[in-house]
Amino acid sequence: MSDEGSVFLDMSNLQFSVNKDSAEKDMANEFMRFLITPRELNRMAQNKGLMSPTKDLSFNSIYAAFGDIPESRILSPEVIGLTDDAVIQLRMAVYFVGKGEMTIDEAIAGYGTFSQ
Repeated sequence: MSDEGSVFLDMSNLQFSVNKDSAEKDMANEFMRFLITPRELNRMAQNKGLMSPTKDLSFNSIYAAFGDIPESRILSPEVIGLTDDAVIQLRMAVYFVGKGEMTIDEAIAGYGTFSQ
């Protein structure tokens, strides 16, 4: 939330990897390129019931409304200094507050700076 209203935090989460010592590294990389086409990403998201990491959200009625958010209301986490997964930051904040190592206000102030 901001003074101007709500903002959509756009956090793509693509976590594919290919073993650098793989005997079939070229084939694996080509398969990854196939998988990350918008069509395939949408298909995987639809099958899993997740939000697509593409701009086209029309295929899923649950998330379709997010596709209508104007670009000016979409924010990348890197813009606000959050360079890792927001869930990690939330878990770290909960951990520190739960252990009594910081207050809720301190956790809010430190959000985005926690390291594992």
